[in-house]
Amino acid sequence: MDNNISTALLEKIKHFIETVPPERLSRNLRNLLLEHLLVQKDGYTFDMDDLLLDMMGLFELLEAIETEGKQ
Repeated sequence: MDNNISTALLEKIKHFIETVPPERLSRNLRNLLLEHLLVQKDGYTFDMDDLLLDMMGLFELLEAIETEGKQ
């Protein structure tokens, strides 16, 4: 994977961070995921381990964005 991030992508990320509160997004995604897991429980058609690892990484990023924004 290319580690260079284009200026256009950085601008889109900045716009997203400025318009979507990371704390709210993180909380809503967690609630959605947990609600789904409680209802579904079995029969997933995807790799749950990959999903959970990816979601944890996303939550950590959102929390870091929120923390940095408060400094």
